[in-house]
Amino acid sequence: MKVKLIALALLTTSVYADEIEVDLERLSNVSTVQAMNLSIESEFIGYELDEGKYRYARDVELDGLDWAFWYGDKQSVTKPSTYMISDAVEVGEIKTVVSDSSKNATSNRYFWQGGGSEDYLNQLSYAGLIQSNGGFSFQVQPEFNGKYSLELYTHNWLSSADVTACVANECITIQNDISFHMTSIKNTIIFEIKNPDEVVDITFKRHYRQFDFETSQGYHGLEAIQLKEVQ
Repeated sequence: MKVKLIALALLTTSVYADEIEVDLERLSNVSTVQAMNLSIESEFIGYELDEGKYRYARDVELDGLDWAFWYGDKQSVTKPSTYMISDAVEVGEIKTVVSDSSKNATSNRYFWQGGGSEDYLNQLSYAGLIQSNGGFSFQVQPEFNGKYSLELYTHNWLSSADVTACVANECITIQNDISFHMTSIKNTIIFEIKNPDEVVDITFKRHYRQFDFETSQGYHGLEAIQLKEVQ
């Protein structure tokens, strides 16, 4: 699917318009921030809702050391007998979607041993209108020294956010700025554990920026979290 956008160029004495093509099927954007023992890479993938049918961004296998798929009102399906990823808690005020007529807007399809997100199509996403700079927060404790990768899957509708990771008194933040219709976002956080007692704190907070749809609130959803070991 291709659309044409109008790019305006301002010259010294006049303004003119030129056309550029944007291929929505190939829309993606990757950005990275790095610190000494931390890095975050954010990947943005546009997707659409078409008369109640969902164009999923991708299929995701949840087969890591620990994982959780989120839906409904703070409900989740998690890897059995693993406790490396804590429950997600709400930061600030979130007006969750409760209407029976609301559509499930999970942007990816998730699969795990014995099930998948398609078993929950009759459930709403864990999503809603985040007020001000509210959002979600959770912790990760792998319990063993080593290098790990944490995948945080979220989505938004015309609203920006910040993702922050902290470990051993070191914190970094990346901006999730894409505001193009519905946007699927994969934040990959790479960190190193040097003490088995170390805990990684992750927060996802709405942060208003210039081209967001609304100034006081924004639509965001938490979909899945997965922890892997970096070989």
